[in-house]
Amino acid sequence: MRDKKILITGPAGHLTIPIVRELAPHNDVWGLARFSDPAQRTMLEELGVTCVKKDLATDPLDDLPTDFDCVFHAGAMVAMASENDMAYTFEVNVQGTGKLLDHCRDVGTFVFCSTGGVYAHQPHPVKETDDYGAPIPAYSLSKIAAEQLVTYLATKHAIPTIILRIGAVYGPDATGPMVRINRMLRGKEIWVNPAEPRKGSVMWVDDAVRLAIVAMERGEVPPVVTNFCGDDPVSIDEYCTYAGELLGVEPIFKWTEDTYPSNTMDTTRMHQVLGRAEVGWKEGFRRLLESQFPDRTLNVPGDD
Repeated sequence: MRDKKILITGPAGHLTIPIVRELAPHNDVWGLARFSDPAQRTMLEELGVTCVKKDLATDPLDDLPTDFDCVFHAGAMVAMASENDMAYTFEVNVQGTGKLLDHCRDVGTFVFCSTGGVYAHQPHPVKETDDYGAPIPAYSLSKIAAEQLVTYLATKHAIPTIILRIGAVYGPDATGPMVRINRMLRGKEIWVNPAEPRKGSVMWVDDAVRLAIVAMERGEVPPVVTNFCGDDPVSIDEYCTYAGELLGVEPIFKWTEDTYPSNTMDTTRMHQVLGRAEVGWKEGFRRLLESQFPDRTLNVPGDD
């Protein structure tokens, strides 16, 4: 993608910052966020991003341009901070999303980042037509409400839109699965919900960036809804055991219903709309650990 004017909300997130790095050299990239950490704004401005400081819950958007080729709306109250103040979470995730979509109604494509956390736990890979659920109450419910609002407004105003139900994106920034691996390295328990099936859909960040950029030109009216995840599902206990083999550490698991269960996500529609992920979970976790521990020799076993 080149020579486009692109607005990315939440531009310093673990998915969005690599998207910014990919797009900024050849596009006019704008970033909207609260920028409570000034260092994030400085980093983005050094990449050539035009930064706009706003709180989507409270600030008007009157001075924000409307001539974007694409809006990639990833800014949100995310789990688990979302659970601290449900009212504010709904203001940001629902009202803020509606305000942004209404303001940018002339956009070429509006990409709304939803979550695989909108699904109820299912015994089969979840499809876009499967039932809603609320495993993380405020976060899940706010994203469900936002999906419905986006669908209504985008259809009413004929705004080309795509809704991405994102699985677990992970990469060298040490978020996501690396949080559990770090617990393992400290000898702490890793919580796993015993509900079957236990496999979840993880996605290496390079695949996520590539397919997210494809999504920026795939908006439709009414909005297309697609899962956004890897094609090689894995359970928490599987990837922690594998990471433990690579690092020479034995994980300790706590099987408990006090953490939410995983869903495998069906990628049939994603293949049709965006394409396929290329990095399997074992390759992804090797890359992750190589980036986190560059001076450590990994014990690479024979892969299946």
